[in-house]
Amino acid sequence: MKSKQNFICELSRYYRRELPLANIQVNLDWVNTQGWESEIYAYTLTHTKGGDCQTIKAVMRLLTGSSFEGAQGEFRTLSLLHQAGYPVPEVYALGSSKDGFGSPFILMQRVEGGNFSDSFPKTSQDDLAPLRKFVGLFRRLHTLDWRPYLENPAEVDSPDQPYFHFDRLMDQFSHYFNKFNLTMLEPYQDWLREQREKVPCDRGSVVHYDFHPDNILADSEGKLYVVDWTSAEISDYRFDLAWTLTLALAYGGQERHQWILDEYERQLGHPVPGLPIFEVAAILRRMGFIMLSLEKGSERMGMRPEAVEAMRRDQVPLTRLYNRITFLTGIHSPEISRWLENLG
Repeated sequence: MKSKQNFICELSRYYRRELPLANIQVNLDWVNTQGWESEIYAYTLTHTKGGDCQTIKAVMRLLTGSSFEGAQGEFRTLSLLHQAGYPVPEVYALGSSKDGFGSPFILMQRVEGGNFSDSFPKTSQDDLAPLRKFVGLFRRLHTLDWRPYLENPAEVDSPDQPYFHFDRLMDQFSHYFNKFNLTMLEPYQDWLREQREKVPCDRGSVVHYDFHPDNILADSEGKLYVVDWTSAEISDYRFDLAWTLTLALAYGGQERHQWILDEYERQLGHPVPGLPIFEVAAILRRMGFIMLSLEKGSERMGMRPEAVEAMRRDQVPLTRLYNRITFLTGIHSPEISRWLENLG
């Protein structure tokens, strides 16, 4: 974490070097270092341009767990989504680790107002309007026409290969499971491969891959913005939904999982086809990532050290996921049961 004076000095230097602004003054307003992959620095920039004094309230998303290529991908995603009219913060600039902060960063619009996650229902007696808004944003993302904003859309969503996205994820699983000897997860991967023909995909969607209430911000007028696009890509929307349901089950329990699913299917107008298969894939992805993180450490996995320590305390959430994947596949793993017991 940067000291206040060091942050002000380095950001002022960056602005003077990169932008034609005069009389630059930077003030650091607050800092959030609780993210798994980034630190957030909220600042106020005052400068003169064309003789007029201007003030901008912005944030720096310092991507301490990401490469410059990863930061470029997030910057590009945010730019394209903003251009397409999807509610994301406007991005101003992309910096590299050589620009004074030791990690790549994105300068973007600051969204100030209410805390959306605080309004998300915790019991069935709570106001469900925030849940409907949350799912509405999710559905809007999955139905967004993204093709006009990419030069070669067929490269990321092959129209004549209905298993393009499913096969890509299976190949990723195989690579990491073999590379890091995650043999205890292989029976679930084999089960997934057997389900392949049941889940063709007609059209790829923009997927966030970490869509949860804490990644929704509300401004002072109640407008919602979606943040944290580090993992975004074009894929089958069912992977995205299953990931959100997996997080909801792990950290909110079965009731929250069911609320989100029921509302999503209500807005969709029919049940999500093949969803249990995608839930297995999401749980496998989550458990594999945590196993690797605990074994290899935060730096190898592109996260802050605090994130790995938090994972060590996740015995209850991970047990919920293990029980769910056992229910969906019928596969019980004594090896994973022992691994979970050792987390406690």
